[in-house]
Amino acid sequence: MRHANLKQHLQALASSNKIIVKQTYLWVLVLGLFFVAVAKTAWVSEDAFITFRTVSNALGGYGLTWNPIERVQAFTHPLWLALLLPFTALSGDPYWTSIALSFVALAMTLFLVGRIWGRWDIAALLATASLLWSHAFIDYSTSGLENPLTHALLAGYVMVWLREEPQRRTFLLALLVSLLFLTRPDAIVLVAPSLAVHVWQSRQRFAQTALSTVVGLLPAVLWVGFSLFYYGSPVPNTALAKVQNGLTLAENAEQATNYIRWTVDRDTVSAVLLLVGTVGGLWDRKLREFAIGLVLWTAYLFYVGADYMGGRFFSAPLLLACLLVGFKLRKHGGLWKALWTAYLAISVGALQVTVFSPSSFDQKILAESGVADERGFYYQQLGVLPVLRRGTWNSHPWLLEGATLKEVPGTYTRCAVGMTGYAGGPDIYWIDPLALTEPFLARLPARTGGRVGHYERAFPAGYLESTVARQNLILDPALSRLYADVDLATRAPLTAPGRMAAIWRLNADKGAYISESFDRQAIGLPGVKVMSRSKFSCYGVPYGWDGIWRIDGPPVVVLRASFNFNPQ
Repeated sequence: MRHANLKQHLQALASSNKIIVKQTYLWVLVLGLFFVAVAKTAWVSEDAFITFRTVSNALGGYGLTWNPIERVQAFTHPLWLALLLPFTALSGDPYWTSIALSFVALAMTLFLVGRIWGRWDIAALLATASLLWSHAFIDYSTSGLENPLTHALLAGYVMVWLREEPQRRTFLLALLVSLLFLTRPDAIVLVAPSLAVHVWQSRQRFAQTALSTVVGLLPAVLWVGFSLFYYGSPVPNTALAKVQNGLTLAENAEQATNYIRWTVDRDTVSAVLLLVGTVGGLWDRKLREFAIGLVLWTAYLFYVGADYMGGRFFSAPLLLACLLVGFKLRKHGGLWKALWTAYLAISVGALQVTVFSPSSFDQKILAESGVADERGFYYQQLGVLPVLRRGTWNSHPWLLEGATLKEVPGTYTRCAVGMTGYAGGPDIYWIDPLALTEPFLARLPARTGGRVGHYERAFPAGYLESTVARQNLILDPALSRLYADVDLATRAPLTAPGRMAAIWRLNADKGAYISESFDRQAIGLPGVKVMSRSKFSCYGVPYGWDGIWRIDGPPVVVLRASFNFNPQ
């Protein structure tokens, strides 16, 4: 009897080991395919260099600033920046640091997805493989932005929701919501319904649930408190610039519609995956909360007007949709798996921009709506494969222009400040008409008719003079008060008298800054003729994103910068 039991035990152990080995091989296969796709598409975006300049300033002793003389949160992702800081300090290279961290986040995401599945069966493989067809997910598994970290944290959240013991689940869910908030504040829209349902279902243990939730959310609360004290605002300056843009809800809804249409036209598999995952999830009692999160995310896009980076706002929702589709395929058997396999087979052409994307990839396609394939614009200068072939990532003309301007410090303005701002170093003060890095302009309404995500502000009378002279010369009384309070909140010492009162007014008494005379349409620079008000113009200059202007004075004199080099 003992020998029989021992034999059965050994057979069970051998079978278990075979399953583990098989599952390991499948995970390695999935990981390998994704690493091939991401290695072929890895790149860094123009916007990432806004964060890189903040990292550079912090490492140079200027604090978490954009223009070193003022405290402005020009980044949306505190946790991503917190990872970039130490590793950039070690490597001395923010480009390669962001790429390496993105690959680590990808590996973590796929590991957690495997934990969520429990086993790699056909349904799990089909659903996960769908992301290889997704232009949006693969593109934004790098880019230098926070998306890959968002993917990993979101996968971790779903794993905790499905697999963690009830005693620890509340704290871990709240902590992951907190970390998602610190990675990208609006990402919590995707998980808020599930956290709310969990807290409600745990109401019998009210004291323990409340304590675990509060402790888990503490990192986000502490950051908001720090941001309010240090920057004078509880939200990033980028949010002020893009969300509080003065556009109507109808205008934002039109932009969101264009964004969705762009995805349907140019990234069809992603659109189908989102739709099937959302609809299927709404009919699944176990995972309905995540489908509701996807619905709320769509509503959020209509509220804020979506974005100009095609696919970026869908990369994290796509991960959720993939999981919802996978569990649906498991539940409904062979027919649905066959249908999904057939759909992926007939959509195999989508792999030409992911797994089979060539190093020559170059698609500078800008839709009439203003939505763009951002990787297509920047890949040849900032894609990993072209960079390895060329031996440097510093070849983009905007980086070369910034490096040239480093020798001529002063006050400049440009409509795309990322690369040039980073390369120009801390001695150049940048005026950003899109207000991403500018705390005064971010609190003004944008001109109408601008490009989505590029909300250009007119310069009020006296603003340029004030910036150059470093004193308040704004003519409009209400805007003069706004300039004074912004100056006190962002430039004065942290404990300066009256600073807390100014911060209170900026956040709670915005009516004090309403101007009767400010013309939001009065774009342009002194002495520079306004020739266009199209969505692709800037300063009234058609396609004016390349122009760099030096501001001297007062009285203000505007000179266009010119360069003698011939960029490759």
